[in-house]
Amino acid sequence: MSYINKSISIYGTDKDFIKAVVDELTSADSRIVCETDIDAEFANEDASHKVTVIFDMNGCYKLRFVREAKSQSVNYWYMEQVVNDTVTNGAKVYYSNTLYNIDAVATRTWKMIFVSNDNAIAMIFGNYNSDMTNSYSYNVFSYHENGFNVVSLIPNEPAASKPALSAELLRTDESNKNEVYKISVNRLNYSRGEEVEIIGSKVLFKSDIAEHDMKNVCDCSNVTAGNALLIDNNKYFSINSNTLIKA
Repeated sequence: MSYINKSISIYGTDKDFIKAVVDELTSADSRIVCETDIDAEFANEDASHKVTVIFDMNGCYKLRFVREAKSQSVNYWYMEQVVNDTVTNGAKVYYSNTLYNIDAVATRTWKMIFVSNDNAIAMIFGNYNSDMTNSYSYNVFSYHENGFNVVSLIPNEPAASKPALSAELLRTDESNKNEVYKISVNRLNYSRGEEVEIIGSKVLFKSDIAEHDMKNVCDCSNVTAGNALLIDNNKYFSINSNTLIKA
């Protein structure tokens, strides 16, 4: 179980910065594995080479961080998903308001919220100057349970316009690959009152044919998205205004 809300801020080169991000993600959850040899990737001497760092997310999907060509000065990394061998849409996450070369020594900063439990992994990334309770640049949610794996499909930029759980979720396990699920529109929903009331597990629907209950992901009464809550001595994160992930 993990809940992390922090800034990743490094004074150094792009390689120093991305190594810090890799260390943060892979140490947050053992299901996240970096497939890239960072030193070898940055050592490519081709000026047109786009440095790419690939994470395997519990065998469900790939998360790629891509930088523009080494010859270009940039102030962001591009984040994208690879779902069932297809590259989906992503978003730029800016680490500075100044353009820097890949080997320039400077301060680079991202902000990140990471929440995971036995069944779900949620990640939210924000720019160097983001207020993470109110804005972010990229968010992704995936659910994993006994061979049932789904991942949210991130829309075109700006990704912040849609939270991950409002998007379609695509199944990635071999037996039912590419089935499309959506959060039920018939969910129970009560006004908040003085305290948060957890209603029960949410149901994912694939058309009217298949459904799947999610564990450790709950419907709740209205809450402020992006906040951590302590309920009955358990910590939850509100990924949107009616959905809690147990952390």
